[in-house]
Amino acid sequence: MVSENGRIHMNTKVLFSASLLWFGLLIGCTPQAAVELNRSTGLSASNPADQAIEKDEVSSGAETPSKLASQFPKSILTASTELDSVKDTPSVRAETVTEQGTLVMISNGWEELGHLVVSSNYGREGDKTFQSDYSVIYRQGKENRVLLELPALMFARPDDEKLSFERVRFKEADVYVLTPQYKTGHGVEGYLFAVDQRSGKAFPLQIVSNGHVFHTLVYSEINPFPHVENDKLVVYPPAGAGGDPIGKIQYRLDLDKKQLISE
Repeated sequence: MVSENGRIHMNTKVLFSASLLWFGLLIGCTPQAAVELNRSTGLSASNPADQAIEKDEVSSGAETPSKLASQFPKSILTASTELDSVKDTPSVRAETVTEQGTLVMISNGWEELGHLVVSSNYGREGDKTFQSDYSVIYRQGKENRVLLELPALMFARPDDEKLSFERVRFKEADVYVLTPQYKTGHGVEGYLFAVDQRSGKAFPLQIVSNGHVFHTLVYSEINPFPHVENDKLVVYPPAGAGGDPIGKIQYRLDLDKKQLISE
């Protein structure tokens, strides 16, 4: 049987042993143990300087897009145009179905799209601009025939709607007028193509005026569109230098020479 003094002595030893164990646990929690504890609980001591370094590293990795630069020679529209984007796949910019085929103006891959930053004789601020090496093609069934190449052609339009080849009818042929640039303040230029009703073949037309040969027809953007009267093409040219009207000009169609000849 244990005496009262023995019980006190045993309790003292138990308390002393428990104190030693608790003290050991406290001093055994090393800095590494604290780190492991933080990791296990999802808590970590954040250093603001470290966060700043990480943020700077992310920011420095982002590159500011450089301004697009045109790959084409300058045109009369270049100075007032801002380039927005580039397409590297062909785009159809004009298309008209004829009685025997389809006339198409298509870009040859690289095409630059932009807008006018100021208004001028060539368009209003915000108008769309287009520039590429374009081809005019006549499609008949599976055959695509190139009628005309238009290298580095640049033009402005109020929108990006597909253009049309406007038709005028002669007795032996339909003539189609393509006018990419819709205004200049001093007359617009049209490319003309004939579709022979006898053969169904299409070809570009030359314009002969006073013995000089031209590849485009210049006509007034104000007066009526060129039209046919008595199998002659009636054209109203732009006003003269003093603003006085020049009067209408008539052209006869020569399919053998592939020309429109002024009279």
